[in-house]
Amino acid sequence: MPKLSDPTAISLGPIDLRWYALLILGGIGCAISLSYWLASKRGLDPGFLLDLAPWVVFLGIVGARLYFVLLEWDYFQDRLTEAINIRAGGLSIHGAIVVGVIVIVVFCRIASQSPLTWMDIIVPGVALGQAIGRWGNWANQEAFGKPTDVSWAVTIDPERRPADSAEFATYHPTFLYESTFNLANAIVLSWLVLRAPRLSWIRTGDIVAFYLIAYGMARFIVERMRTDSLYIGPLPAATWLSAALVAAGVLLLVLNRTFLRSDENHHRNR
Repeated sequence: MPKLSDPTAISLGPIDLRWYALLILGGIGCAISLSYWLASKRGLDPGFLLDLAPWVVFLGIVGARLYFVLLEWDYFQDRLTEAINIRAGGLSIHGAIVVGVIVIVVFCRIASQSPLTWMDIIVPGVALGQAIGRWGNWANQEAFGKPTDVSWAVTIDPERRPADSAEFATYHPTFLYESTFNLANAIVLSWLVLRAPRLSWIRTGDIVAFYLIAYGMARFIVERMRTDSLYIGPLPAATWLSAALVAAGVLLLVLNRTFLRSDENHHRNR
């Protein structure tokens, strides 16, 4: 896999539009479009999704950046103005997921909507947005794995290589692995959303749980291959958060069949 020669896509005078930002925005646009289509197919009001989306997107980005800044606080504490500069990267999906869930719950409660119903509709779009947005890491030459000579390896410039493997030019494209998984995840989750009313074993919120479990496990595997992970204690931060996502997904499946059984939680009712 060749490297991208220039992370800047377009220069408009003093303003540079970077591939990272464009791919993130493209991913957000595709995520909203997919969720809008799924809502329409399921007989839900897609207009509510458009009202919800700006809040989820904006505050999700804030959460993603805040999570990254807190993990890199030793660097940012003396460079606070850089904390808001996301053009060169520095967004964490784990932070976006946590804040996004909170925003959806609050917004749905205010609008007297079912949070789990809308989360089921939204998570396929989230997976698709992740699949597209991950290519921003390719543009920035980041989030790659260990050295390798496989035919699909990505070439990394000398100044972007880890110090302990600077003699190697090609590395595992872990962003590609995660992007491929997320695309497959989006397809499977979308199919489940469309089929849910005819599947007796699926309850409202199960698709969210499947997303949390599947992505948490996939990210756990990918994280073991990366060389630029941010750490909390002895393990990468993403490992802790991925384990938390899996646990949350399993807990939701259990609650869906116990305490939440009477909370409008069966897809066949829609």
